[in-house]
Amino acid sequence: MKKVCMPQSVDNLKERVEAINEIFTKLLDEWDNLKLHSQTQLTTGINKAYGQAASFEHEYETVVAAEKKARPVVTQVHADVTTGKADSLFAKSIEAKSVTAPTKGAANLLIKKAIEQVAGLTGSVPRQNDVRIIDLKIEGTNPWPASGGGYGLDRPNVSLEDIQRWAEDELWDVIGGSSPVTGASDLLDWLNGENHSSKVFKKPEIAVASFQNKFLESNKFSSRLVVTGVDGKFAHLRCLTIKIRYSTPYITFKKNNIGKPIHLQELIFQIYKKISSKSAGIELAKIKYGVPSKDAVTRRRFHLGEFQK
Repeated sequence: MKKVCMPQSVDNLKERVEAINEIFTKLLDEWDNLKLHSQTQLTTGINKAYGQAASFEHEYETVVAAEKKARPVVTQVHADVTTGKADSLFAKSIEAKSVTAPTKGAANLLIKKAIEQVAGLTGSVPRQNDVRIIDLKIEGTNPWPASGGGYGLDRPNVSLEDIQRWAEDELWDVIGGSSPVTGASDLLDWLNGENHSSKVFKKPEIAVASFQNKFLESNKFSSRLVVTGVDGKFAHLRCLTIKIRYSTPYITFKKNNIGKPIHLQELIFQIYKKISSKSAGIELAKIKYGVPSKDAVTRRRFHLGEFQK
């Protein structure tokens, strides 16, 4: 990671962190003596500080993961994190978000903010061939995509099938559904601008890169989609990837085996235009959970509507 000359030393910043901790601890020790409005302000301040720290950590982890793959990394230019050269097949621009508030609504607000950012409407514009990624890390017991949530509340007991369906519906609703948010139309214009027939391949088709022999070693766990053809060449595919990570696994189950708990860790959705479609659609690309199973691999299911053949 490139070192940058900072106006403050690391020791000075550490002193600030210690001072912040002392201030919050002192005020919390005086909790019973604080007025209600002061308790509310203190609670808000602590939660904001925690949320900011969690966001920095998530972005840092994203940078480190890219550097381990020996890929060029740029931060806060095209997105929070951009990896790969502009013409690289695996180049991507990532908006890394971390939600620490316990409610579904808090997660939705960050998703909406990230949509606006990856659409290039907030000053940072992803490069044309970058896969655009929203990487949302959900802390604590936030029940997204299930409703509700709150401090001290457990997640509802719902099935894996319901979580997958609700998550897909929530995401599609704010991008291509009935409640598009700011930036959604710009993203769809970009995605629908994909012209597969302009690729230099005969009989172009969309393939999962990690299933191709060429990428088995370098990207064996990737869910990246590429355009390929009978000549064996590969090209970029415009794609919006949305990763939902649960830092505390979501305890769930399959409807056909209610008694066997599943520790859900990650859902990955992709929005892109199929060769046979007129417009982009959403699909579940991958699920990851803590129970060893042949099902915990890449799976694909197409969203109803234009995205179907």
